[in-house]
Amino acid sequence: MKRLWQICFADSRADFDGIKASTPILFPALFTLVSLTLQCVAISVLIFDWDAINASNGGSSESWLQMNSGFVWTVLFVLYTVGSVCIWWLLTSVYYFGMATLFNISIPWRNWFGFSCWSSIPLIMVPLVLVIALAIQLIVSATTKADPWYIELITACLLIVPFMWCARIVAFGLRSWTEPQGRGNVYWRIVAFVPYGLLLSAFMVLGIWIMMWV
Repeated sequence: MKRLWQICFADSRADFDGIKASTPILFPALFTLVSLTLQCVAISVLIFDWDAINASNGGSSESWLQMNSGFVWTVLFVLYTVGSVCIWWLLTSVYYFGMATLFNISIPWRNWFGFSCWSSIPLIMVPLVLVIALAIQLIVSATTKADPWYIELITACLLIVPFMWCARIVAFGLRSWTEPQGRGNVYWRIVAFVPYGLLLSAFMVLGIWIMMWV
């Protein structure tokens, strides 16, 4: 937990120095997956709770079907989220490894996979941020007929936070791992921004699409 705090909130560069030779994977991976799973389950409970109550008023068989449907959707939601994060770790680790190899930096792929796990921990905020952004949109829509411009701005700012946080950690980590080989500020800042800039753009498009249907 001390290393988690150091990497996410304190001196990321100094702590990445300590895990360059042997990068732990199990702890950051489990921490991220368990956190996301708990959030997905909580969100699913909030979504299906009222439906289950309403269905129970209509008859026991309908209530049972509603509970089964809620359970299936919860499992699918969890599997989709966990699977997406695992694929993200794989893609980014290959990306970091490829960039390092391109510049003759000899760090094993396994270490880059661990690097991806550690640097992407702030992504656990994404489900919470999406719920908060959607709640703000729904509250404003319910209380006012107009849709103020600043609501979209607030939503965008909320979505930016976890992705830019990850990019910051990646930048400090890359500086720690690549600066001794002569890679300067431009290298680690650009390489850090590219994957999370693309992921943020995808989430922005998804967020706009969701808001259009709310």
